Amino acid sequence: MNEYVPQGMVQKQYHWEWVNYFLYRHLQENNPFPKLKAPLNDLLNKQEQQLDALRKLAASLGISSPSATVNIRYNPLLDCIKELHQREYELLQEYISYHDYFLPVSSYPLGIEDLMKSQLAQVNTLTELKATFGQLFKPQHETQKPDYILEKGYRLTRIATGLTFPTVMTFDPQGAIYVAEAGFAYGTEPGIGRVLRLETDGSFNEIASGFGGPVTGIAWHNGDLYVAAGNLGEKPADGCGEIIRVSPDGTRQTIVSGLRTCGDHFTGDILFGPDGKLYFSVGTATNSAVVGLDNMLILKHHPQFHDVPARDLELIGTNFITRDPLSDQPGAAVTGAYHAFGVPSKEGDIVQGRLLANGVIYRCNPDGSHLQIVADGFRNTFGLRFSPMNGKLIVTDHGADPRGSRQIRLDWDKIWEVTPGGWYGFPELFSGLPVTLPHFHAAEQAKPAFLIRNHPPLAAQPLARLQPHSASMKFDICANADFGSPGELYVAQFGESGFEKTEELPGFKVVKVNLDTGQISNFLNNRLGESTKQGPIRPIDVKFNAEGNELYLVDFGLMGKHNPTPGTGSLWKIVKI
Repeated sequence: MNEYVPQGMVQKQYHWEWVNYFLYRHLQENNPFPKLKAPLNDLLNKQEQQLDALRKLAASLGISSPSATVNIRYNPLLDCIKELHQREYELLQEYISYHDYFLPVSSYPLGIEDLMKSQLAQVNTLTELKATFGQLFKPQHETQKPDYILEKGYRLTRIATGLTFPTVMTFDPQGAIYVAEAGFAYGTEPGIGRVLRLETDGSFNEIASGFGGPVTGIAWHNGDLYVAAGNLGEKPADGCGEIIRVSPDGTRQTIVSGLRTCGDHFTGDILFGPDGKLYFSVGTATNSAVVGLDNMLILKHHPQFHDVPARDLELIGTNFITRDPLSDQPGAAVTGAYHAFGVPSKEGDIVQGRLLANGVIYRCNPDGSHLQIVADGFRNTFGLRFSPMNGKLIVTDHGADPRGSRQIRLDWDKIWEVTPGGWYGFPELFSGLPVTLPHFHAAEQAKPAFLIRNHPPLAAQPLARLQPHSASMKFDICANADFGSPGELYVAQFGESGFEKTEELPGFKVVKVNLDTGQISNFLNNRLGESTKQGPIRPIDVKFNAEGNELYLVDFGLMGKHNPTPGTGSLWKIVKI
């Protein structure tokens, strides 16, 4: 692997550290405990040293330093400490990655060793501060505390109920609202999805049905409705998914078929770009490129299905051993990456890239012609939007889980800005970091190792990393200053549970993401998860109306661990008051 630095990595680190400098000053200026003056001063001094080191690193790599303009909304002290801890921990992992992966030979002359030591000391101090302030400022018990918390100055209204496994919404050119029911949820058998129109009385009218579930994306273009259907369990194992165009007279045409949606992940959102082309994504078949006992959908419906890359890859030949649930007799199976369950790989195996691949973003003409891959190496890009600020394609991408044959610990969900032709890491780098980092090693599991010889260079670091296991789904971008800050992302987080212990309930909220500073804040927070009696349960999609002054939220409803409940989904509207 040649030494390299992904696009924008140093610039982002410099800007993030500059933001952190102001957060440290906020801590110092508002510290209520005289005995903490010295350690807080030390944190600030280390921060100044790190900014100086990053200036030198940027200069040595021929990278110009970004603008140092910062506009921060300061948080309460404990929240500020938590935010700093999260940001500095992420940056520490990036600095370790310089040493271990991106610049292993030249890292010492560039001062990265000293940067890592200083950063580790900051993270350790922040860990102690977080624990101490958490004990000193425990929230008082409130008997009337609400189930959900919405940012002050906004009002939430439920406008429709009774939906079954809704996944996505859109508007037609006249402003009418359409919602898709997936026809499938994890824990159910594959079924039939449909598209509903919201009527003025709050009821839904079915306008199209019969789509093989899960339906995960809908969009209008020139009077036609486009639908992404997974067809899980119905199609040949080499490719299940389809993009279907529905004309106003009801005529249907499958414009793209054979999409590799027969496994863990399906298509995400679909949308038309500024170039008039249709964009959509296809997720990976598995958690981390190996079919294992966690892939019962594959083993039950399509036992020969597996991940397929978009470009030729040479395998190292690592294999994984499990019991064999497909055999009538007790036995073991040996499975290689990018192979069907029970098929081992050999060192030097060349896995050929295909157009119909996994972990990719596509575009095509509105009639399905000229299908091409925009970028690859994603895990599950479920949300796609073009920024109204700069026209760039922004996507959300789900993190890996500690499950299956190749377990990945505490991987973040992330937000990428997509560069055409770029590779985004799967299955070698997760959230822009090499899988070999200790951070990703799940206790009592084999340490994750690389699977591919001479894998491609990473296109970029994420614009932001979101809470692990939050299941960050679809999102929209604010463009109306009368609602919020233009350019901020509003991300629906479905929420997961049970994979591994986290400090707080992951997901079950809508978060705001400031891509300039990397700061993430709760906009709507369902504190109780599926136990809530009020408010949305599992946000899965958020979209602004055409004017950008109303935000609509699709609530999937009750999912449970393996028992989704039909009819519990709903549609909500949020306005500024």
